[in-house]
Amino acid sequence: MQVLLMLIGLVLTVQTHAQKKNDSPYFKVTDIRYSDKSKNSNHTSLDIYMPRKGSNSPVVVWIHGGVWSFGDKSDVENKPEFFTSNGYVFVSVNHRLSPEARFPDHARDVADALAWIVKNIVHYSGDASKIFLVGYASGAHLAAFVTINENLLREAGVPPKSLRGVVLLDGIGLDIPVVMTDATNKVRDWCISTFGDSEQDWIDASPVSYVRSGISLPPYLILYSGTKSPVEKEALSISRKLTDAGLKNKVINYPKKNNLSLNKELGREGDVVGQDILYFFYENLRN
Repeated sequence: MQVLLMLIGLVLTVQTHAQKKNDSPYFKVTDIRYSDKSKNSNHTSLDIYMPRKGSNSPVVVWIHGGVWSFGDKSDVENKPEFFTSNGYVFVSVNHRLSPEARFPDHARDVADALAWIVKNIVHYSGDASKIFLVGYASGAHLAAFVTINENLLREAGVPPKSLRGVVLLDGIGLDIPVVMTDATNKVRDWCISTFGDSEQDWIDASPVSYVRSGISLPPYLILYSGTKSPVEKEALSISRKLTDAGLKNKVINYPKKNNLSLNKELGREGDVVGQDILYFFYENLRN
């Protein structure tokens, strides 16, 4: 009798596990190599999460944070479930890391990943003409740099009209000379390791340096946490540059959040940041 009960319990456990597994709103394909520029295949690979229902879905491309030196495409928390359940293909991208990589290698990798996505996402239920690029912290710097410096996407073969919008989430490095005035020793070391130690290096690696009237950019949503912080200075700096150049952008501040919670809570039930991002997507898919 005891053996029978154990067997029944085992069957119920397996069934419950299967049900939970099937409850996932997505199919997942991991470790797809988009470039051979790195000997470490993980550094130039991406993961794709596809909604279980639908085709020709809009695409969210996620670039992780980690001050250009660490972080991984697997660090996505609730984001795949959140975006796929709302009808988006979610792609999480890796890039080469400092100090082995020197800028702009990181940004070139993001451009190469976008080129691969434009060419191949149709095979993963996605629409290559409806791509949104979302970057967190240093990933926001890369998202901004690769879109504002038009040469990178052109060299990678990415049609500019593929991108419907860019979301910068607590961006660091948008205006690197501003970062360096307030940087802790550790952040300063990371920036020097990535960009070099001269002010001209910092200017050349700053997305704000490439904003000018006449360039064609997708709309920007610039989100930041807290108040009177370095990320606030950078968010307002790039917004002013975009606005002065006649380029569409919107800034939202979340004073009760911090750098960690802004990222980790994105996609949780009731999280306002996720809802603001979805509304930004919705507005720019109608155009």
